[in-house]
Amino acid sequence: MPKKVLTIAGSDSLSGGGLQADLATFNEYGLFGLSIITSIVTVIDDAVDIHVVPLNVLSQQLSSVLVLSDIAAIKIGFVPNIEAIELIAQRLKHVTIPIILDPVMVFKETNRTEMQGLLRAIREQLVPLATVVTPNLIEAELLADQSIETLDDMKHAAQQIKSVAGQTIVIKGGNRLAGHDAVDVVLDEDNRYFILSQDKIKQSLLCNNGAGCTFAASITANYAIGANAQEAITNAKEFVYHAIKQGITLNQTLPVGTVWPGANRYCHDSRTNR
Repeated sequence: MPKKVLTIAGSDSLSGGGLQADLATFNEYGLFGLSIITSIVTVIDDAVDIHVVPLNVLSQQLSSVLVLSDIAAIKIGFVPNIEAIELIAQRLKHVTIPIILDPVMVFKETNRTEMQGLLRAIREQLVPLATVVTPNLIEAELLADQSIETLDDMKHAAQQIKSVAGQTIVIKGGNRLAGHDAVDVVLDEDNRYFILSQDKIKQSLLCNNGAGCTFAASITANYAIGANAQEAITNAKEFVYHAIKQGITLNQTLPVGTVWPGANRYCHDSRTNR
């Protein structure tokens, strides 16, 4: 029997990110993925619309899934409003299995007051529940309330986020940090730093849509199969590297391509067959 893992996330109709990327990633690790939908995201031309799942429907999904006693790990992705954050935090506050939080922040058509409320809810209610928190640079800047331009800035921001609770923080540098390498800073639960670095992928169309979701889902999968923090994060970075490098171009009108979680299996099989 494969182990069960749960994603609580938005639905991406183009399947680059969101729960579709999570479930595809879980499958690559031989796990059985469960899902709770927080929202449905649609993209038409350049218009991104977020359709929030009603709170009572979210509550019923949580009741349906959390009756299971053998879930091995949980990933939390995009949660669109304060009420949903509060509900999820309430239902998960007694959970003892690993929780991986990808603090996706979409503040489309949100005023500053609402944005600050959402940010505070994520920081105060979801971050303390998490075993691992995986913000990108922009999310880390918001959570730590500082700008990030250097490696030292990333380290300081990780410490600020970690002050909320004693978990592992991974700040993803990606393409946003200057330099030739994609650098991630990890601050583990024992307050030790380690740095992950890899050459930036050079593609005419960078297939990185969904990279953050896939990275967090890979960490979740690794925890489910017994990896420790460093093993899980290191493996996830390699997994996402191939998922971007062998990513999918949907059509010529969209400005980015999407990651392909199956790339790791494809690359492994290709190397084995040679």
